[in-house]
Amino acid sequence: MAIERIRKNGKVVAYRSNVYYKGRRYIGKRRQTKEEAKLDELEQKRDLLTGNHFEETKKTLNDGFDDYLTLVAPKRLSTHAFNSTKSYYKNHIKPAFGHREMISIKSIEIQKFLVDKESELANSSIIKLYTLMNQIYKTMIQWGELKNNPLEGVEKPQPNYKEIQTWTRDEAQKFLKIAKEYQAYMAFWLALNFGLRFSEVLGLEWVNIDFTNRLLHVRQAYHEVEKKIGRLKTKSAYRTLPISEQQFKTLKEHKESQKPNISLVVSTKNGNFMMKGNIRHSMKRICERAGVKRITFHELRHTHATLLLEMNEHPKVVQQRLGHAKAETTLNIYSHVRPQVHQDSAQRFSDFFES
Repeated sequence: MAIERIRKNGKVVAYRSNVYYKGRRYIGKRRQTKEEAKLDELEQKRDLLTGNHFEETKKTLNDGFDDYLTLVAPKRLSTHAFNSTKSYYKNHIKPAFGHREMISIKSIEIQKFLVDKESELANSSIIKLYTLMNQIYKTMIQWGELKNNPLEGVEKPQPNYKEIQTWTRDEAQKFLKIAKEYQAYMAFWLALNFGLRFSEVLGLEWVNIDFTNRLLHVRQAYHEVEKKIGRLKTKSAYRTLPISEQQFKTLKEHKESQKPNISLVVSTKNGNFMMKGNIRHSMKRICERAGVKRITFHELRHTHATLLLEMNEHPKVVQQRLGHAKAETTLNIYSHVRPQVHQDSAQRFSDFFES
């Protein structure tokens, strides 16, 4: 057994352990000090003698990505997300780390890589790079191929939440009053009443609505690129929402009057899936007619959440209704709750404290 000195231009720049056992050589990681390499040597010897030695894979990141893409991604990702994942890896991660052995890639290298990407990519894209690399490493650890995940030592990029536009209750009601004349009315109504995502609205079927127990089950979404119903965005997106008396009445009336009689809750006059572009066009026209500011379809979902928070609904309830994994996400997004709400809160506290 010996400690190997790694030299560059005749100067020692690092150390690593060398352990020979049953005719094989086991090499440790590069260390900055001789003492660290000696500790590696002792640990390797102990593990070999006790039968606990764990030999990490020599696979490159390209190999790890190929395994992930073949064995994991098809079950987790939609076709669009699958293709997007391949593109992000090919164009950004592969040129930087693809040829490297996974065990050789350090946290500081990944951190620098993400920082350098800030000059050419949007914040959301950098988050996707981090998430993809993290998923590859987590998968390899789960399979017993690696011990450590260097992404654990990397500061995860934080999302930049854009200022969200929402409607007041009066604006939402004005909009829905005009929207009743349009085929897409139920799409708008569902987003405002239940906070559903666009794809969840279009993928909702009558079988997902339990009229007996008055529950709406969010279990699927419509994927427009593939033109079919498929899985939801995340595990937390699978949720069950109670239906109020008024909501029950509206849904029942819509089902009874819907023609043709089909499985979809929201559809064209011919019973087909509605196109997002057509719904957005209708929404623009309705906003003009109703005299309310234009917001996006996704911001109908934000309006639903904002109104709940303005009613002093508990953030945990809002989180669960929206299908967020963490209440922190909900609070970060809706930190814009209207100033009047904060003013009312201040007055209520003052009334209580001074009384």
